Amino acid sequence: MMHFRNPLRKKRDISDKITYIISEQIIKYTEQVLCEYASMKPSNEGLVYWGGRVDKNTITISTVIAPKTESSSGSVSTSYESNFDFVIALNKREIIEIAQVHSHPGNWVDHSDGDSKWAPFKSEGLISIVVPNYGSKGMLPLTRCGIHKYSNEKFIRLSNHYVENHFKIKKLDSEFIDLRR
Repeated sequence: MMHFRNPLRKKRDISDKITYIISEQIIKYTEQVLCEYASMKPSNEGLVYWGGRVDKNTITISTVIAPKTESSSGSVSTSYESNFDFVIALNKREIIEIAQVHSHPGNWVDHSDGDSKWAPFKSEGLISIVVPNYGSKGMLPLTRCGIHKYSNEKFIRLSNHYVENHFKIKKLDSEFIDLRR
């Protein structure tokens, strides 16, 4: 995902009753993969997908899938074949994609125009999380990340207030699937 900054983007409060439950281990798996990309010479952006289930207004994230990517210090992308493997992994577990998580260099965590244009998946309600500093400083608290939601054919940045009130980290069973090898 190439970065072209759009200074007009604002954080938004949206009114919904959705609660996102994220396994503690999902955060750890995600940080581990992003740090592997960060340790490359030079540091690269990384990408993982989160899968889970929806039950009314509760979305539970229980799976991290690391797809095969092409990455550089300023971008990360997947191929059609890699995305196909990802969809097969979801299907085998009877879960859906909840989020895509990728890292940026530095502290900037908004969606670039390239992030929005070339996002591998765009479906109503999909979450896209941008982690600063190539993920090397972790993801927590989640408000240090840019959390975006795909709505009405565009990604909108959720406010820290929304993130604090709707995203909960708990101890849950979780799974890590590495499709990179």
